[in-house]
Amino acid sequence: MNRKVPLRIRKLMKELKEGLVRIYGDRLKAVYLYGSYARGEAQSDSDIDVMIVLKNYQSYGKEIDRTGELVSGLSLNYGISISRVIIKEIQWKESDTSLLRNIRVAGGSA
Repeated sequence: MNRKVPLRIRKLMKELKEGLVRIYGDRLKAVYLYGSYARGEAQSDSDIDVMIVLKNYQSYGKEIDRTGELVSGLSLNYGISISRVIIKEIQWKESDTSLLRNIRVAGGSA
């Protein structure tokens, strides 16, 4: 992860990844920080934007629910809102949306 990311955000991302590994095991393929924190442009009211790449899943809503307790706990502990997007590994590898291009260029892996 980029050194321009504040230490407390790097710690949060480390805890997030550890929690996701506990939830998903080897289904978790990657966790990326993107947006203002990844670019080094965060303000005091900025949220954290995270992309979670999973090998596969059946229901996006169920994965949001599955990660809800972890994400809510970290948000409360660190006093910052965490926005997450969950995608399948195949989408990460094969899709070419502007969001994915931006994350590939400017995002940081946790």
